[in-house]
Amino acid sequence: MYEAGPASPAAPVAILIVLGLGIALVAVGQFVLDSLSDTSDAWHWIQHGVIFAGGLAVGGAVTLLYGAGRQPAS
Repeated sequence: MYEAGPASPAAPVAILIVLGLGIALVAVGQFVLDSLSDTSDAWHWIQHGVIFAGGLAVGGAVTLLYGAGRQPAS
């Protein structure tokens, strides 16, 4: 069975870095690439890809933080 909790004390720091990078990717995709996405279809799909990658990073980091904060079942 899976035991919740980080493997090392540095694990939450790495997860928080991934969370910050994911939020940054979403912000770049939403605000910086918005004007470029109006110019061509290629930029539009690049914007979609950047927002998707940021969403994956945020979702994965939040899931891992949730698991790291849970108490193991005894």
